[in-house]
Amino acid sequence: MSCILRAGGENFEVEKFIEQNSMKPDSFWKKGDPCFSNSNTNFKLNETSGIRVLVSEADFLELPQQIEDAILFFAKHKSEIVKLTSFQGVEDIDLDFGTEAHQTRWSSFTFPPQLMLLVGTLGVSLCISIYPFDEELVM
Repeated sequence: MSCILRAGGENFEVEKFIEQNSMKPDSFWKKGDPCFSNSNTNFKLNETSGIRVLVSEADFLELPQQIEDAILFFAKHKSEIVKLTSFQGVEDIDLDFGTEAHQTRWSSFTFPPQLMLLVGTLGVSLCISIYPFDEELVM
């Protein structure tokens, strides 16, 4: 997943939201469940409940495509996102872009006003998750 919409909260009833909304999550988690259910060594429990909705399937290196997909997604699902932002128990909502960074001293990412307006108007935070780029895997 390269771009996801993530919402969560301590008292967010995810199953109730899923039943009442046409925007279906790619995955969800519930407070008190194991964070890593397949782990034999990490027994940490989720402190919140939440959902992840796939916004773009573009690769990490295709940030412009992720942005374009996000603009279309927010335009198409505006009413569902409004319901999500006002749903009881939801405390945090963010649009998370996953990208890769080469071994440089800095990286710069620019987002168009159209996306910023859509996201900001709906009360959604913008997040950028940067993953290391391994050139050996590409060659």
